[in-house]
Amino acid sequence: MTLKVIIDDTNRVTSWASPHLEGMQWPDAFAFGYELNEELVGAVIFTEQTENDIHVSVVCTNPVWWHRRYIKVLFNYAFKHCGCVRISALVRPSNTKSRKLLEGLGFRQEGILRQFHKPEDGIIYGILQSECKWI
Repeated sequence: MTLKVIIDDTNRVTSWASPHLEGMQWPDAFAFGYELNEELVGAVIFTEQTENDIHVSVVCTNPVWWHRRYIKVLFNYAFKHCGCVRISALVRPSNTKSRKLLEGLGFRQEGILRQFHKPEDGIIYGILQSECKWI
């Protein structure tokens, strides 16, 4: 069982992740993919970067890649490489696994976008670099 991090094929990673997130598309994205035995099992996709913020989407079909060293890569990319002071994520209220994961990583619920996923709302989560225990 060999886990490989894919950092140079954003198109492949986002194409794989899209069906897992209801066909979302990410223009101008940067993505890390996690491959187990030559099959993608996870993706971390960064989009919508501004001077202070970057949006993250995560897809996981096998939690084998979700370990401390890979989590650190996610936060180091956003905070150190991109120079952002915060990371944002948007989640459906019904996606309790993602909400629990974000909260476990230190993200805080910041607001609600009503009917963002019509008819369901979108919950905005965020974490500041100063709050992040992973870097």
